[in-house]
Amino acid sequence: MLTQTEKISGKSRPRYRWMVVVVAAVLISVLALGESGSAATSYDSEELQFLRLINEYREENGAGPLLLSDTLAVAAEHHSKDMAEYGFFAHNTLASSYYPVGSQPWDRMAAEGYTYNTIRGENLATGTETAEESFEAWRESPSHNAAMLDGRYRVIGIARVYDPDGAHAWYWATDFGGAVDPTSHAPGESSRAGGKPSRDEAGIENGAMNGNTIWEQKAKDGADLILEDDHARLGGYDDGADELRQKVRVGKDDELTYDVKIETAERRNPSDWLRVRITNKEGDRLAVLRRYADRDTDGWRHHKIDLSRFAGRTVYVSFRVRTDEALLTTFYLDNVALERNSGPADAGP
Repeated sequence: MLTQTEKISGKSRPRYRWMVVVVAAVLISVLALGESGSAATSYDSEELQFLRLINEYREENGAGPLLLSDTLAVAAEHHSKDMAEYGFFAHNTLASSYYPVGSQPWDRMAAEGYTYNTIRGENLATGTETAEESFEAWRESPSHNAAMLDGRYRVIGIARVYDPDGAHAWYWATDFGGAVDPTSHAPGESSRAGGKPSRDEAGIENGAMNGNTIWEQKAKDGADLILEDDHARLGGYDDGADELRQKVRVGKDDELTYDVKIETAERRNPSDWLRVRITNKEGDRLAVLRRYADRDTDGWRHHKIDLSRFAGRTVYVSFRVRTDEALLTTFYLDNVALERNSGPADAGP
């Protein structure tokens, strides 16, 4: 949707403010994340003010707060610079110093490393210098307003570019995403990935990590726990001790979701187990969310656990397995994610 409003400056010279929005659920195959762009991911005062405004507005309307994504900010900044330099205003790239001509918002996000299988969208504006002006302009437009209040979004990239020689002087872009990538952080915090997204290890993702992989892996036998066919396998050997854990920042109304399958030859005396836990950085247990034993075999099952008691905290989600020296039990995991609460969670441990 394209709208136009006229604004009279102090010199009574017409100044035009253009807005356009694309909000689309684009689902693609999840590929390994590449390196992010090299543009600076520092934020000026107006960009941070916009984050405050949109998060206050979302809270008033029952939507969760957005984290800053440095990766999405790079995509937004590059597109704003292209619009200013090459004199166009559109979601598709008409000319660029960074992207192929014809690139859509999700193409630019993917080019910077945001390749998650999630909803993505973009709001654009020109001729608005301040955060308040851009926010009010978008709020007055139903389609822009819907984008700002979409509860499926969890991160935002914000870029404000000034070009005195450009047709509109000020160029704003806000890119939205539904997955928390490793460069996401709250205002005042540095990126937990040093400005570069981490590699997506075999399809189990979401949340954020400090290192070069999404998950930390520990296996007593030294095996890789995340397999090439896009799921994780723990246990399956005698006297086993395996753990997968991931650093996450828990948002308001977040729940942990995952799929689990258990295969075992032990029927009479089940003693192997899986614990779904919340720990601190040192690995100390903060809570046991769910317990599984080798008797709990029933194919793949989907589970969700309410994490609201940890809202606003940075913790580690841990899947820990122990197996004995008797008959073998293997625990499989897939589709681990943090999502907005969508209904009743599973009962406790």
